[in-house]
Amino acid sequence: MTDTGTWAGDLVAQGRQTWREKLREGLDRFVASDPGLSRLRHGLRAVIALVTTIVLQAGVAAATGQNAQATRLHVMIGAVVALNLATTLRDTRPRPIAVTAALAGLGAILGVVSAVVTDRFHTVALATFVAVTFLAVWVRRFGPRWFTVGFVAWQAHFFGLFLHPPAAALPGVIVSTIVATTWAGLLVATVLAVDPEATLRRTVTALRAQARSTVSSCLDVLAEPTVARRRADLRADLIKTGEVALLFDGQLADRRALPQGVSAFRLRRWIVDVEIAVDEIGGSVMDLADIELADRDLGKADLAGAGAAGAGAVGSGTRHTNEAVSRALVELGWSRLDEARAAIATLREPEHWGVRPVRRFVYGAELLLTSIAEWTSGEVLAQAREEGEEVYEPVVTLVGGNLPTSQGLAGKAVEGLPVAWWSSGRLRFTTRQAIQAATAAALALVVGEMVAPDRAYWAAVAAFVTFTGASTTSETTRKAIDRIFGTLLGLLASVAIAQVVGDHRPVAIMLMVVGIFLTFYVQALSTTWMICFLTIVLGQLYEVLRTFSDQLLVLRLTETAIGGAAGILVTYVVLPAPARDTIIVARRVLLTQLADLLDHTARVLDGGSAGSGTGGSEAAGSGTDGSRTASPAERAALYREVVAMDESARQLALGHDSMIRPRLFDADHAARRHRVAVLRVASSVGRSVVQAALSPDPGDPKAAAPVCRLLAAEARRLADVPDLRDQRPARADRPGIAASVSALIDAAGVCSDGANTPPGEATPHGIPIVLARRLQRLADALGLLTPRRA
Repeated sequence: MTDTGTWAGDLVAQGRQTWREKLREGLDRFVASDPGLSRLRHGLRAVIALVTTIVLQAGVAAATGQNAQATRLHVMIGAVVALNLATTLRDTRPRPIAVTAALAGLGAILGVVSAVVTDRFHTVALATFVAVTFLAVWVRRFGPRWFTVGFVAWQAHFFGLFLHPPAAALPGVIVSTIVATTWAGLLVATVLAVDPEATLRRTVTALRAQARSTVSSCLDVLAEPTVARRRADLRADLIKTGEVALLFDGQLADRRALPQGVSAFRLRRWIVDVEIAVDEIGGSVMDLADIELADRDLGKADLAGAGAAGAGAVGSGTRHTNEAVSRALVELGWSRLDEARAAIATLREPEHWGVRPVRRFVYGAELLLTSIAEWTSGEVLAQAREEGEEVYEPVVTLVGGNLPTSQGLAGKAVEGLPVAWWSSGRLRFTTRQAIQAATAAALALVVGEMVAPDRAYWAAVAAFVTFTGASTTSETTRKAIDRIFGTLLGLLASVAIAQVVGDHRPVAIMLMVVGIFLTFYVQALSTTWMICFLTIVLGQLYEVLRTFSDQLLVLRLTETAIGGAAGILVTYVVLPAPARDTIIVARRVLLTQLADLLDHTARVLDGGSAGSGTGGSEAAGSGTDGSRTASPAERAALYREVVAMDESARQLALGHDSMIRPRLFDADHAARRHRVAVLRVASSVGRSVVQAALSPDPGDPKAAAPVCRLLAAEARRLADVPDLRDQRPARADRPGIAASVSALIDAAGVCSDGANTPPGEATPHGIPIVLARRLQRLADALGLLTPRRA
């Protein structure tokens, strides 16, 4: 009976612990999915602006004695103007907000007036719509403020055409537009104002949650090393960690995000150290999983005859080692710092330390522990205050609080095209996009008129939106397809909801509010789901207006498909920005930045002196004894180059992920995906090389300088290759970059104090072992980009 009770109690305790872990993991992933809560704020801003403007406009109409038709007209136009202004206005200071709101109000008035005046002349109205489309995109060259102005003006013009207000109603429409823009600007400046310091704190919380999510994915990989999905999840978490770190760096550009007298450079170093630590942990776990898989394969054969020195370490002890690593990961995940240090210390025992990925894991885990302890103790902010304020040069310029799109790289790719009178290389990027958007809108109107003259503007809207936030041919195509698919999903959902809701207007209005929130909440995540929720909102609106019908929804899908098809055709025919050219430019920029970073590191190492510290990597990135002699300015410059390289790697992956991959026309897809993955690894290792070069490990820093220069030369050579897939294979009898770097490291020797090296491998002089290992990993990665003859 006692045994049964004990077993039952253990089972309940285990279930409670599992439930607790799942809850913590789910909460971490939710927090990490929205760094700074920007998407949540975006959705709430849309709902609050829309609902309050509707109430305000209805109140104004009642106070001025407007009839029901005029009231509905003023409410709809005012609500659309306020909604678009509130969701596109991203200024955070009162004065810029007021200026943008005033300009947007003027643009909205011009847009709606031009619609009302030309509405009676059909051909003129269509031509005016195309002109307004061109101007709305063209003015984006003047900055984010003018994106808002142009978009609000375009929406006002469209709804002026859609609602067909009579000329006599124009004064009231103008008043409703002024009320809407004034109210939306007041909301954004007060109730919906963004606190940059609070946003930065939330981003740090999201970063720590993302690090814990990565640790959880590491545990999943060790638990199921044969499941490919587990590895894919881990790689996705590592990428997400880098994106949160870049977002943090961009937020540092706003001085209001930091307390008075705090150095942004110190926070940049801290965030890069956290990113490096997470990368090292994730990479080492995947290496350990590979070793376990190899061990299982060898276990099916006779290991007794292996005879290799490392067979024992890679043999029966691998599972025991992975269990020890898992225990350390659990303590890291729960932020039990003392227990985590004890678990990591266990990994330094000879039975585990002989497995090379364990050493990499320990270096990364110790760096992560140090970074967490520095933040929670307030040491990071204390050091930042000691360094004081300085002129901070942001690397990442956020767009509306989000990471930038590929527009900059696409512009460089277009500039590199042959210059001819018909070439987009002669035009500014915004002019090119304005021509494309206007052409697509005109084409959509012509075709849409053939289907349904009264609804042809729906096709034009679909064409216009296709070019918003898309820069290359693939991005535009993917956005058009996502919009069509999202509309289809939304229509199916709208029909199903209509059957359930029926004539219950309060329920329909509530669903509209929820749908508006979800539309803007997922806007940065998925075009498909954004359009799906927006279509549901429109379906409920038709239900409230008593115009809902299956035929109307099918017509909307048809017009959307026409607009999407027009956008796809135009993006490939009229002044195209090929996605493949953009990826080539991104690859060249990334490799050039890697080369510059390695050259800069070599110069710093040449000016350094042998470290005198004996703490190994335990204090990597944060110690002061025995540190390299790099000046604070040099360190700041190096870390700035690291962040720039990280952003280039993200842009490369962004361009690759957006590509359309038809199987019959893209035979290079698998190879290109491999090259992009290798380049991201090279960027990650290059970042860790800088951290190791500046850490206080003992050794001769000058011994690593020639290795850095050799790697820099190889990176520049690869950057100059027009297309990596067209490289001539290197001769097999000549050493590649990996062999050349290995020979240099062997000649210089590898230095360690013994704590970081298995017995018998320690040498008193040479390259610090952590730096040597990372330089070799970088050489191995670059070597994969050059094919070799068998």
